[in-house]
Amino acid sequence: MDIILASWKPGTGKQYRLHLKRWTQFCDRWNVNPFNPTVSNIINFLSETFDRNVGYETINTARSAISSLGIVVDGCRAGNHPLVIRFMKGILNLRPPLPRYTETWNVQPVLKKLKSMYPLHTLTLKDLTFKLVMLMALTQAARIQTLHLLVTYGIHMEQDYILVQLQGNIKQCRPKFNVLAVKFQAYSRDTSLCVCVTLQHYLTRTEEFRWGLSQNKERLLLSYIKPHKSVMKDTIARWIKTMLSRLGVDTTKFTAGSVRPAALSKAKAMAVPITCIMAKAGWTQESTFAKFYDKHIVLEVDPFQ
Repeated sequence: MDIILASWKPGTGKQYRLHLKRWTQFCDRWNVNPFNPTVSNIINFLSETFDRNVGYETINTARSAISSLGIVVDGCRAGNHPLVIRFMKGILNLRPPLPRYTETWNVQPVLKKLKSMYPLHTLTLKDLTFKLVMLMALTQAARIQTLHLLVTYGIHMEQDYILVQLQGNIKQCRPKFNVLAVKFQAYSRDTSLCVCVTLQHYLTRTEEFRWGLSQNKERLLLSYIKPHKSVMKDTIARWIKTMLSRLGVDTTKFTAGSVRPAALSKAKAMAVPITCIMAKAGWTQESTFAKFYDKHIVLEVDPFQ
């Protein structure tokens, strides 16, 4: 049971938990065996979810949660039953899913302000941390989870890159695609925007705080406030959002997760090959980028005028 539960990523388990609880309550209410329902039971449960006025994604998550239990109905996996598929197509037409962002902020002015945070030795540890996190997020189009899993154990430095290990699996890992480390490429054209130079300086500044920490579990990012412990994902997200606000991005509209579509959209605008963008993001289908990440970039100045 523990191994089967471990097949879900932490975020997936968190999403499924509420739906599975409601599924159990539904089955108790209607005297249904939760592991041996009829297709009518499943559709009635999804209909109840629909009646809570939630979107297609939430109802589809409920379907996936039930299907993940290994339930088989009429020889089909619960979520793949023809009637369930037809039901979900109806939901799709009634409440089509919408991406979180229909547009994204422009990376160029953000980079310009990051460039002004130089020389590095003049920055406070707080500002240095914020700059490093922002550069890493932009250059890797990274999720918050990826930044959180970076560790200093086994870090490998070369003249033109730094290889940082990951302590755990990131979201896009799968049997044929497993990311064990993140490679940060040096930017020799401008050291004020070089993620490697910033990372090296950060490691030097935080070296004294790392004494006594377990080396094989030591996270790269530490709190800039005493006692300088490793930080959680929520803290990194708050850092990015604070930095976005300082850099002039509307944080009432854009969250920390907006860095990923902003970086990927900018890469496309700069004619980076789509295969390279997909490889960086860990996607197998170009449609994923087109649907969720290829956004119109909001310009500060109207180029026509």
